[in-house]
Amino acid sequence: MIVEQATIEDLPVILAMRTEASEWLAKRGINQWAVAWPNPEAQSERILSSIRAGETWMIRSDNGDTAATVALDSFSDPRLWTPEEQAEPAMYLHRLIVRRKYAGLGDDVIDWACDRAGQLGNRWVRIDVWTDNIGLHRYYENRGFKHVRTLDLADYPSGALFQRPATDWRDRRTEAALTERPQTLPTRNSRFESFERALWPVLSEQTI
Repeated sequence: MIVEQATIEDLPVILAMRTEASEWLAKRGINQWAVAWPNPEAQSERILSSIRAGETWMIRSDNGDTAATVALDSFSDPRLWTPEEQAEPAMYLHRLIVRRKYAGLGDDVIDWACDRAGQLGNRWVRIDVWTDNIGLHRYYENRGFKHVRTLDLADYPSGALFQRPATDWRDRRTEAALTERPQTLPTRNSRFESFERALWPVLSEQTI
């Protein structure tokens, strides 16, 4: 599997993957991602901004088939994280979507994200999870994330906060499962003045 930065041409692919995932979840009685937040236009613009910032990634098979997508950035939402937490070097995981025929790949994507964060000098990888999706909470806990706290936010559905130490596969002396295509890496905690975003939930335990 190859990991590479998304391009503008990937936007419709990401939106289609999200729609497929939300439909799959709905069939199982899970309302996560049932509605574009706050609306479809804003959702598309947020993803596009992330792509332009070099913070959205595509995971593809060796034959070029898109298997998954994920966003990883250094923006710490002040609604969710305390000033003390914001001062710690961390990266934030969003919009992890794995296509059904690649179910199980989520573990490798998470490991890649933690490795990349560690290589950029970060201490933590953090994520905000759909508040009432207990199965997803357990999924992340079973993969090394610790529950920080759960916030009750009237205008935001993902108030369950988790974090996991950033790592570096080179320190483990093992081969990484995903290969990142060479490119110029952004500096840690880089900010974009025009980059306005909100944190996003990821899929249910059964989807990843």
